[in-house]
Amino acid sequence: MQTDFAATHLRCPACHGDRTLALLAQERDEREVRTGTLRCSACGREFAVHRGVGELLYDPPEHVVREAAGLGRFAEVMRADGWDREMVRRLPDVDHGYWYVQGCSLRQLLATVDFQPGQWLLDIGSNTCWASNQFATLGLHAIALDISTHELQGLYTSDYFIEDGTSYFERVLGSMNDMPLASGSLDYVFCCEVLHHNDPGGLRRTFEEAFRVLKPGGKVLVINETLKTYRDPDGVHTEGVAQFEGYEHAHWAWRYRWEATRAGFTTAMLEPSYDGFFAAPVPATKPPLARVRSRVGYTLRSSALGRHAYLSWVNHVVGGVQLNMIGTKPARFALRGSRRRTAPSG
Repeated sequence: MQTDFAATHLRCPACHGDRTLALLAQERDEREVRTGTLRCSACGREFAVHRGVGELLYDPPEHVVREAAGLGRFAEVMRADGWDREMVRRLPDVDHGYWYVQGCSLRQLLATVDFQPGQWLLDIGSNTCWASNQFATLGLHAIALDISTHELQGLYTSDYFIEDGTSYFERVLGSMNDMPLASGSLDYVFCCEVLHHNDPGGLRRTFEEAFRVLKPGGKVLVINETLKTYRDPDGVHTEGVAQFEGYEHAHWAWRYRWEATRAGFTTAMLEPSYDGFFAAPVPATKPPLARVRSRVGYTLRSSALGRHAYLSWVNHVVGGVQLNMIGTKPARFALRGSRRRTAPSG
C-alpha cells in the first residue's frame, strides 16, 4: 500500500470518516509499504497492513466470515486441479468456457468505455485480481477489493502480478456493502460476477455505496452478473457452492437495474457480445419472406427496438447469458431518497 493512496482514497470502516487514515510503515519495498498500520485520526482505531493489503474488513457479518473461509478451501481445490502462478497470470486467456465469457465481456467493455490513464477504478470482489491487473496495465490506478486474502482466491494473489514489476495496484480487504473508500474519490466501480453474492438488502447497499464513492460522472460497470430467469428461477446452483459456504443470491435483470436506478444511476444495458444473436452480422440485404427464420432474425437484429426486445427475452425468460450494464452517476443529481423512482422495464 502506498502512503498517498491511504491519505487520499481510504475511509475508516469504523467511524466512516473520509480520508482520516494515516499509514504508518514498519516494512517497505521499492513500491509500497508491505507491513504497517492504518490509524484513524478521528476515532483512533488501528488496522493492519500485511503483504501490502490494508485490512479494513471491520466487524463483518457471520456469512462474510464463512464465505471468506470457504474461499480458502476452494483455493486448495484449485491447487489440486493444477492452478498455479503462471496459469493465473494468463487470465482471462485460458482454455476454459467460463474464462472465454469473462474475456469477451472485458474486451467489449474496453471497446465501449473511454478509459484514460490516471483514472481511479475499484474492482470489487476482485478474487484472483486478474481484472485489477488488466486495468493497471492500461495505466489506470486500480484498487482490488475483496473479503479474502487467500492466494488463488483472494488479495494475496496480487503478488503474482506485482512481483515481476509489470503492474501495480492497491489491495484492500473490505466489504462491497460498506466500501472503505472515500466518498467521491473514484472514476469507476467494476463488478464482474460479484453482485449476486448479496441478498436483496445487500444488493441495495452495494449500489448505494458505489454511488457514494464515485465522482459525479463516474460509472459502475457490471459484467457477467448471474441472473435468475423464468426458465431458471434459482439462477445459482447452490449444491455446487454449499461446501464452500458461498453466499449467493441471483436476482432478476430488472432488479439489478432497478437497484442501480434507485441509488441514483442512469443505466444502460449492454448486449452480450458472446451470444450468437448479437455476434452475427446483420445481412446487407433483407432475406426473402420465404426464409422465415432468417427474415425474423434480420428484422430483430437490424432495429434497436428488436435488439432490446431480444435482450429482455434472454435476460428474463430463456437465460443462457449474463447481465452486462453500465450505470452513470449524473454530473448533477438529486439527493438519494428525495423522490421515488419507478422501476425500469427493460
